[in-house]
Amino acid sequence: MGFWDKILSRPQTTLPEISFGRFSDAYKSKEQYADWDASLKLFEEGNCKEAIKHLLNYIKNQSGDNVIREQENTFILYQGSKQIHCNYDDRIFKAVCLVAHCKELNVGFLRKAVEHNYRLNYARFALDANDNLCLIFDSLLADASPYKLYYGLKELALQADKDDDILLDEFEYLEPIQNQHIKLLSPELRAVKIKFIRNQIEHVFKPEVLGSLNPRRFQGALTYVYLAVVYGLDYLVKPEGKLMDILSTMHIRYFETAPENTELKVSILETGLKEILEMKDADLEKELYEVIASFGITSPVKHATIAQFIDAELQAIKWYEENKHDRICLAICNYIAGYCMYNFAMPEPGRSLFHLYFEIAYDAYFKSLGFPLNYWKSDGSLNFNEINDEIETILDKFPTAFTEEVPKAKFKDLNPGIFLKEFLVFIKDLPLA
Repeated sequence: MGFWDKILSRPQTTLPEISFGRFSDAYKSKEQYADWDASLKLFEEGNCKEAIKHLLNYIKNQSGDNVIREQENTFILYQGSKQIHCNYDDRIFKAVCLVAHCKELNVGFLRKAVEHNYRLNYARFALDANDNLCLIFDSLLADASPYKLYYGLKELALQADKDDDILLDEFEYLEPIQNQHIKLLSPELRAVKIKFIRNQIEHVFKPEVLGSLNPRRFQGALTYVYLAVVYGLDYLVKPEGKLMDILSTMHIRYFETAPENTELKVSILETGLKEILEMKDADLEKELYEVIASFGITSPVKHATIAQFIDAELQAIKWYEENKHDRICLAICNYIAGYCMYNFAMPEPGRSLFHLYFEIAYDAYFKSLGFPLNYWKSDGSLNFNEINDEIETILDKFPTAFTEEVPKAKFKDLNPGIFLKEFLVFIKDLPLA
């Protein structure tokens, strides 16, 4: 059955407007790459204003709602909960983002802002005339190459979006500003996400989390269990603010710690997860909203990098598989999928296939959000006809992505844990460029 036959034969349903995972700006069209080349050429010719117009076309996301042109020489970029107001004339390009309003000036957040300035390459924190803490990036127009503007705006946007919620949580002297564009989730959806967060973390702190294995002796297995939750929450809940920062800090500190210091690694993850668990529902609700983005954090990689990572990590599953420790096998598989989506801006169809992995592995969560999935049967077994059809539908969307003919998905008669592992192997072995 061809791609369009599959689409037309399925009942069309309205899906919830919920996004998953980290935004990436790595997915550009041929037209956008042409705009980038045009921007470079125009700047070299001295036509800086026209170069900026083409640069904006390059920066636009797939829906095009992240760039709002107000007048000929002014525009707004959206990044998460922040707006970046940009303007330029014949001499200067300037971008300003209001991070927070200062109800009163306090040495604590002012010192933190100054410390940040030493680490920034393009932008700087400042106070405006209305006591608003803001980030500024400016340049002489003659020096404002597309490279400088792109990386300067990216640094400003990512820093402002990261810092506003963290500073607001830490300092009572600050209050939100210019965040009216964020889309609040319904109370019902926020409740579902909060329940999922708590259930996922509470589960890993149960005594039987490793089955019959002693957590004190098998701390390596425990790290897989914890990391699967960390990356799962990041992708499935897609939090902002403090919750996102806690997950990011856990990831950074875990991989900065020496590999042989497993006990410290476990402690880092336990501490972070408990910190999330101790957050009040009202505080968690503040972190759950939909946003528009212009710049991503993850870096684009080729499929070979992803395949190598999957292959290396699946080696760890063998002993647990041979000794029937199914819970740890599942945690390792979930960790692999979560790590890939957390760290890599991967090419299609890899991204869509990993999302399908999450839909199958976390079926109850997706259904509680309102997604009409049919990958499980009522008796608790997998619906392989539906799964194979969806895999083929995804592959059919990207016929030019493959270097050779792709084998058909023929999964059948596997228990869920074995299937998820074999699905990762299927993704790894795809002949993608």
